[in-house]
Amino acid sequence: MTDERRDAGGMSLEMVLATPLFVAFLLLLAGAGRMVDAKSQMDGAARDAVRAASVARSAGGAEQMAQESAAATLKTSKWCSGGPAVATDTGDWGPGGSVQVTVTCDVDLSDLAFIGLPGTKRLQGKALAPIDTYTYRGTDTANTPPGDDQ
Repeated sequence: MTDERRDAGGMSLEMVLATPLFVAFLLLLAGAGRMVDAKSQMDGAARDAVRAASVARSAGGAEQMAQESAAATLKTSKWCSGGPAVATDTGDWGPGGSVQVTVTCDVDLSDLAFIGLPGTKRLQGKALAPIDTYTYRGTDTANTPPGDDQ
């Protein structure tokens, strides 16, 4: 009987010590999963925005279409505090050129801060798309009709 008394309560003590570690590990996995999902959505929003921008008729139109597309893609995301910030690089705008879009968002992690995660984490998604060489694109300054070689 002395062996049974020595083991009495050992399992309870192990559970008391192991359970908080297990719960913290699960919460850390939840935070990591949220970050991976958010990064995937950011990349998708950037991809959608650059695709919309690449078919625009002007650099100004490309910026507007990229903003609208990124906002539409992320409108159901509750983790993006303040909405997405969209930066459109139209420095190489024109037939055969390219357009790049960067979508930035702050991911809200405040509900997981007690396990050591920061309150927010800034994520970016970037995408680059070519502008078709053979499709006419106007410019912001001069819109010449197709076939007009000036």
